[in-house]
Amino acid sequence: MGDKKIFYGWKVVIGCVCITATVVPMVMSLANVYLLSVTEDMGISRSAFTLVNTITQSMGIVFSPFVARKLATGNLKRIQTIALLLFIVAYFSFSFATAVWQLYLLAIVLGVAYTSSTLIPVSMIITNWFEEKRGLAMSIAMAGIGLGGFIFSPVLSYLLANFGWRASYRIIAILLLVITIPVSLFVLKKTPTEMGLQAYGASDKSIQAERAESKETLKINQLIKQPVFLMLVIGIFCNGLLNSGSLGQFPPALEEMHGVVVKSSIISLYSLVGVFGKLILGWIDDRFGTVKSTIFGCSFMTLAFILLLNGHQIVMVYLMAVCFGLGTPIGTVSPPLITARIYGRKHYADVYGLISSISQVGLTFGSLLIANIYDKTGSYQTGWQLLIALTIITMFTWIFSMQIPKRKGNTLEAE
Repeated sequence: MGDKKIFYGWKVVIGCVCITATVVPMVMSLANVYLLSVTEDMGISRSAFTLVNTITQSMGIVFSPFVARKLATGNLKRIQTIALLLFIVAYFSFSFATAVWQLYLLAIVLGVAYTSSTLIPVSMIITNWFEEKRGLAMSIAMAGIGLGGFIFSPVLSYLLANFGWRASYRIIAILLLVITIPVSLFVLKKTPTEMGLQAYGASDKSIQAERAESKETLKINQLIKQPVFLMLVIGIFCNGLLNSGSLGQFPPALEEMHGVVVKSSIISLYSLVGVFGKLILGWIDDRFGTVKSTIFGCSFMTLAFILLLNGHQIVMVYLMAVCFGLGTPIGTVSPPLITARIYGRKHYADVYGLISSISQVGLTFGSLLIANIYDKTGSYQTGWQLLIALTIITMFTWIFSMQIPKRKGNTLEAE
């Protein structure tokens, strides 16, 4: 790092952006953009189509711990590349579905591939490459999700309007193939040691001293019995519910209230603001700590849902989009940062695999829960109120999880 060349880790970050900007939005924020087109053409209910993404997310429940372990000990590049190819093939194959059970079957393949190729490997790579500036690096990598949503939302809306949902699946799949496979093969590196480098900031004496405080290796069955893990898990589960519930049901809710054009512009707006929201949260994390960044993100997320209670007023919807964009980083940036702050790199893979599994439980049922509330009540109001409560629970349990290690005086790292 002393030869004035750009640290290769920043190139790795850009490579991670290419993954998060293309693959992740297709599952997290844009999956239900297809909802009305597919349900009308195939004659199925909203809940039936929402179940497709529910199945996709649920694969992470079973496979996240296994995937994290394999990525930590095995050939990450090979695993991620194969998973990306499987994702692309499954996504392309959605276009051939003639019955809902075929969508469900493909969703299983899509979910396993998604779990193995996106957030888990990306967060592990960033954690390996950065000791210092980890908040910034993680936020840039995860900002790709919002950037991709901003870019692909109008593109997907245009494709659906002019070519139909089947052609849209095919075109998007081809774009994913062209972008992600070269990045996975030629840009991403699992650790800096592969290039004879060390993690950014690892030579800093203060960083070394901080990491030296946690030398005891704990087994996973010991880790999960600690109060800090319980608090972290409760927050992670609620966070999964609220993110899936919002991102999954915003598209149909916005279209129902204000039409296709406004829906598309709102999705693009909160996706764009989300890019800056992630960068701001990462900066706050590096500058003021993870507790403060957690309060920042959860506060704006809560405000977004409050504004949406008056979503029939178009001004409120646009204000909601700004607040949601500033709050949405708690879904992707905060969990790996909190995990790294509490457990460090030593226990990161084991713990993050488990909490990813718990997160997927929330992500699996969040959108389906809000959709069912709509089906039973004919309104999203109760759903938005539930998301407010879940956000508040998330904030306090995460804060407690970061304070417990200090109070207990155990060997885990804390902010």
